[in-house]
Amino acid sequence: MDPVSETPIPQPAGEPEPQPTPAPTGAEGPPAGTEAGSAPVAHGEPAGGSDPGGEAAQEGASEAAPRKRRRRRRRRGKKPTDAPAAAAAGGQVELRAEPQARPPREREGRRRRRSSHSAFAAIRELSAMAESLLRAEGVDFLSWPRHIDLTLRVPLDAKRDGAAAAAEAVEQVLRRVREVREHDRALVPGAVYCYFSESATAESSRPQGPREVFDGYSSTGRPTFVDFVTLAIERKDPGIDDLLAGKDVILTHVTQGRVLRTAQLAEFGKASPVYHILGQVNAGLFPVLNAEHKAAFSFQILRGTTLDGKPRLRLHVVGAVDVLDIADPTIPHLLHRFQRRLDEAALQLAGKNANGDRTDEEEFVAPLLQDLARQLSGYARRAGRRTQHAAQRAEEGQRPTPKAYDDAAAARDGDLLFDDSQGTFVVVGPKHRVHVFNADAKHVTSVVMNHVNVQKRLQQGRWRHADPEERGEFRMRLREHLKGQEQPAEGEAPQAPADG
Repeated sequence: MDPVSETPIPQPAGEPEPQPTPAPTGAEGPPAGTEAGSAPVAHGEPAGGSDPGGEAAQEGASEAAPRKRRRRRRRRGKKPTDAPAAAAAGGQVELRAEPQARPPREREGRRRRRSSHSAFAAIRELSAMAESLLRAEGVDFLSWPRHIDLTLRVPLDAKRDGAAAAAEAVEQVLRRVREVREHDRALVPGAVYCYFSESATAESSRPQGPREVFDGYSSTGRPTFVDFVTLAIERKDPGIDDLLAGKDVILTHVTQGRVLRTAQLAEFGKASPVYHILGQVNAGLFPVLNAEHKAAFSFQILRGTTLDGKPRLRLHVVGAVDVLDIADPTIPHLLHRFQRRLDEAALQLAGKNANGDRTDEEEFVAPLLQDLARQLSGYARRAGRRTQHAAQRAEEGQRPTPKAYDDAAAARDGDLLFDDSQGTFVVVGPKHRVHVFNADAKHVTSVVMNHVNVQKRLQQGRWRHADPEERGEFRMRLREHLKGQEQPAEGEAPQAPADG
């Protein structure tokens, strides 16, 4: 046969190439369509030789397909389940969409983040609830705490038990606000809270005489007041003889709060936090301004609670006379410094409570009360030195009394005050001089008083700025009084002081 006739004829474009018939099983020799000793024709390759362009396109397509599949797998998070050899050979591999399993630590982190977000939303709602309650109760914004401690029971069945748990949370906030308000309302200067009448403004809440001090509660919660000198005699105080002799001595006696509540029944506030006394110092007798009598006081340490649940220690003064009327101006300053010490002690007590230490609060404040008693009892020694200094100033003409009329004549409108309780005019002069005149512009007394004590009396309503009519009447009477005291020389008219 002619070799040219054996060359395969190329098929027209678009027609499928005939596939060679596979050799029977067990047959030997080359497959049909090939000659012995010649290389087999590759599947899909055109007859008559290799095509460089077609081969390059086939190789590019076979390499691009796995890359596209890998990108799709990365986007979908899926992994192939067939052998990678089939994909490398350019064959079609079926991919099954299976979710990628996450590590246990990552799953736990996602659960914690979801729980934390839910807890934050709950805390935010509780904060809004507490803020709305404080606004509704009229609590001053500057008095808002940073935290409010609540004891919450979180129900797992919110539909069944959620309403009761929410009502309990609201009641805890309102209870804290009521406790703070009742404690503040019970602190009336000079008075003790009466549990029988549930008021600190009742007649039984205040001592009737200047020497009376608080001696504890009765069984029905009524305050009991007794004469300080009588108590000192019954106790056989070592300084009672000097006190009865009229010497300037200050006697003190420290009493714990549980002693003051011995006879008080639980039904009448024995364990009530409204007016909880940790202890007190009875002290007397103090000379008083504009009065011949002397006064005694009960200096108490009261235990309260702030809105954020922390303990609060307060100094409360009980007496028939205002503590600012004590002749010794250092006593109010001493009490002010002692309150700062109580503020520091309250922080220490809060720290002990936070650490779980069970501290007896009355034992905790006992050293503070003893120290206050020592400071008050040292008044007699200080008073003796002040008396000598006052006598020296009087000899030098430096007492405020000679300046009374000069200061009154030169007083400005803002320096003329009026005392409604006494019906007297008060003139605030320079260098801390304060002069008291009666309604006829006659001088009563003069004292040295700093600006802070003057402002306290104005804030408490004991003094007020005189009205224009009152100022005009006082200055008229002052001129008349000064004209009556002047003795002009012959032929000279008296000169009235200039009106300030």
